[in-house]
Amino acid sequence: MNYIIGVDGGGTKTEAIAYDLDGNILSQGKAGYGNLLVDKKQATYNILDAIKQCINALPLKGCRYIYMGLAGYEGVSDKEFLKNSLLDSFNVPFKIVSDAVIAHAALLKGEDGILTISGTGSISVGINKDLQCACGGWGHILGDEGSGYWIALQAFIQMCREDDYGLPVSPLSKEILEKLHYYNIPEIKKFVYSASKGEIASFVPIVVDQASKGNELAQIILIKAGEHLAQTTLSVYKICHFHDNIKVAAKGSILTNIPLVRDTFVKTIKKYKPDTTFILKDTSSTLGCYYLALKSMNKES
Repeated sequence: MNYIIGVDGGGTKTEAIAYDLDGNILSQGKAGYGNLLVDKKQATYNILDAIKQCINALPLKGCRYIYMGLAGYEGVSDKEFLKNSLLDSFNVPFKIVSDAVIAHAALLKGEDGILTISGTGSISVGINKDLQCACGGWGHILGDEGSGYWIALQAFIQMCREDDYGLPVSPLSKEILEKLHYYNIPEIKKFVYSASKGEIASFVPIVVDQASKGNELAQIILIKAGEHLAQTTLSVYKICHFHDNIKVAAKGSILTNIPLVRDTFVKTIKKYKPDTTFILKDTSSTLGCYYLALKSMNKES
């Protein structure tokens, strides 16, 4: 039996799925983070572990290709460590790209179009024939507007303004203080300046809850997030030289799970590009590995 293994390595977990050449799932594997920038050796171990879990149920000689999408891969200086480990462990043809590339292929089924991702961070990626463009993805310090981190940070910034201007503590700020077990706003500095991106982003549900209760400030933050993500997408549309009737896919918890962000995102894009087709259902990014691996195999044969 011939098969392809797709690997999606993120900042918290790695997923590997073996597909037969018709796209049917044969086996799966899961392990810890696959972002080499976090810890090169541990991430490599996790990636190999997830792949081995797939292969344990299948004959190794049937593995035709391993296609991988890894978070932060563009910023990795020593790529040879993982490549050599893959060759030593499996001796199978492979290719490694960023996780955004395989997510694009999964949702757009290997076709041209734009993918916008908003989870803890945010990025928009477009592929138009041989041209690949991206906008965003600068990280939480330089950008990531519309991401979970950005949304939560806006709530913290508003807390600072309330304190500076002597404004009443809003219901949104009160909920944040309650979660942190703090008694006053100035205390938030010790949390914000020591917390990880994920810890900051974990306050998004409070913003969403307050928005659902009619809190205007929370609603404005979510609407602005959707507008930022739409503008990022429209920038990719421009620099990638797309024409009308393009497909735009959305991925990540912010775009797929928060209706106000998603609806604003769609509405804003349709305002400028009314013929856009949206793909809003979520799909495992490893399916993108399957589509891309088939293309690579056809080129190499």
